[in-house]
Amino acid sequence: MNIDTSKLKSTHWSELLLQIGRNSDCYDYARIISYKEFWSTCPRGDWLLFFAAKEGSTTHKLIVKAACQCARLSLPYIKAGDLIPLKAIETTELWLEDKATIEEVKLAAHAAYADATNVYAANPAAYSAYYASYASASAAYAYAYFAADAATAATDVAYATASYTDYITSAAAYAAANTSAVKKEMQQKTADIVRSIIPMPTQAVNEFERLVKMKAFW
Repeated sequence: MNIDTSKLKSTHWSELLLQIGRNSDCYDYARIISYKEFWSTCPRGDWLLFFAAKEGSTTHKLIVKAACQCARLSLPYIKAGDLIPLKAIETTELWLEDKATIEEVKLAAHAAYADATNVYAANPAAYSAYYASYASASAAYAYAYFAADAATAATDVAYATASYTDYITSAAAYAAANTSAVKKEMQQKTADIVRSIIPMPTQAVNEFERLVKMKAFW
């Protein structure tokens, strides 16, 4: 992550969230706590994955692995007997182990997307679940496609992973009476999964703190 010192307005690490384009809710949550506390208590997996993807020190396959594990939370909301979303996730997981090609991931992702489009009108909950599986696979494809351009890859994957976690929580919410509580529960589950797979990225924050000590922008 390249830190633009000309845009920094304070010495708090949360300035990095503004630089990567994270939404105001995430920034408001983070701006009065330490980075360590943010990573350990953040209640939303999409916030963590977006930061990890844009921060730049986490390997792309680790981010995709977390995306796949989160996407599995959507599978209970898929129509019984329909294996296309699971196929998209499993193909992506095989790619992580070098047991599937990126073209196979692309085909599985497209199939999940087509399935999502077909069920949208009849079942919004299922649509969200199908789209979650598509987005996790598309995150893998984005990294491979933009491999020569790390910044573009990070941006594409960041938005893909943020998108799919939102669809996961929407799938659960559609199926529940208390949508707000269920959505928060699913967001927390995705955050816990991300933390269990991705070690807290520190490269960008360490660089930010170095710049603060140097008074590079103050």
